Amino acid sequence: MPGATGRPGSTAATPMPRTQPVTLRFMSARGDAMSRFTPVWNDYGSRHKITFEVERAASLQDLNTKLTAMYASDSAPDVNDAFADGVARFYDAGFVLQLDQYLARDKVNLEREWALTGIERWRSKTYALPYWAEPFSIYYNKTLFHERGVPDPWERATRKGEWTLEEMLDAARRLTDESRSVRGLEWDYTSYHSIAPFIWTRGDTPYDYDTMTWRLDKPISVEAHQQMLDWTTKTRINLANEDRQELLAPFGGRGLNNGGSSPFVLGKTAIHYRSVNDWSRMGPAIKDTFAWDVLPVPSIAGKPGAAWSAGHPVTAWSKTRYPEDAWQFMKWLADGEFQGFLAKEQILVPAKKDAQPVFFRPPEQNPYQHPTVFADVYRKPYGIGWRHFGAAENATTYSREMQRIYKGEVALTSGLQELNRLLQSQVDYGGGENPFKGLRLPIQPR
Repeated sequence: MPGATGRPGSTAATPMPRTQPVTLRFMSARGDAMSRFTPVWNDYGSRHKITFEVERAASLQDLNTKLTAMYASDSAPDVNDAFADGVARFYDAGFVLQLDQYLARDKVNLEREWALTGIERWRSKTYALPYWAEPFSIYYNKTLFHERGVPDPWERATRKGEWTLEEMLDAARRLTDESRSVRGLEWDYTSYHSIAPFIWTRGDTPYDYDTMTWRLDKPISVEAHQQMLDWTTKTRINLANEDRQELLAPFGGRGLNNGGSSPFVLGKTAIHYRSVNDWSRMGPAIKDTFAWDVLPVPSIAGKPGAAWSAGHPVTAWSKTRYPEDAWQFMKWLADGEFQGFLAKEQILVPAKKDAQPVFFRPPEQNPYQHPTVFADVYRKPYGIGWRHFGAAENATTYSREMQRIYKGEVALTSGLQELNRLLQSQVDYGGGENPFKGLRLPIQPR
């Protein structure tokens, strides 16, 4: 191959400059982001004699379905956005380019400099690079706080921007107004990662990577689940799932992340735990209806609040004709120039930690806001998603069974015991050595 900078199975020798143009195929389910990437990707391509062909998937599930067929038929894209819940099977089957030799050669230290998604490594080998991150924190309605005389953590003399679980719950109780169908708290209870901050902050975890086991029936987990159940069904300070669905019914049930709305935007909840991705969506939706800001997950018994960080990495096909070009492009996505572009344009949160401060700058229309709370997620203990072959099935089962508990069909303690058994029966990583042995949650900052 004249001008090629690598070949399948080659070692990661010092790359030679490309002399002949090539085409790299890329697949993604992030349609809007891909459109905004086009100019800067084209610029990269012109400098490196690469043309990009981008194929778009309708969803992450569609992406996985297409990749499965393409890998089987030896027609996969050279590089692709990965679906974190499904990519492990591709690693195990040998479909994904192993990156350790390139990381070692180019002295790339993922552990210290990037906010990892948790699925970059599998069975002690590296297959993916993070290029964007999705930390979670708390949005709150400042206007409601002021109207009800609830102390605003950003406006007090000491401990600015900090609060405890007791302070958050006191605020939620005072801000709940059933006469106006307003709930003080909106914290999802149908996702396993939503309850996790109340467990991680206490020093435990609902799912244990080091042993690949679920721990929902352990005392700290039962305590956290009981509290969430009480907030929702007894004191009614937390928005119930059916009430959320009713509020979104006029929008076709669509949430803010796909063209609809949210109870928080509608002024029907005062404290809302959610992804950073909603930060850029809320401004245009809320306009000047009320003032709002961001707070961290509250501390518990003196321990800093441990939030969740999501995200999906980028991988390359193991049979790509251009492994060096694929690697160089992936590295560019994850490093300085492109990470700076993500930060400046505020498209996706850069995974490179030193690029995040530029992304998290207060918007002109709300200069009082504190979006750096999202960057602070990685300066404290934090959690990541649960990854194995059956991870998506685990998520569906958890949601279904938790809704049964909240409807009163199953008692909490026995329900969690049975749910733990069901989830464990779905855990699958292909046998052999634990692919995540030594990984412990919450992750401690470096």
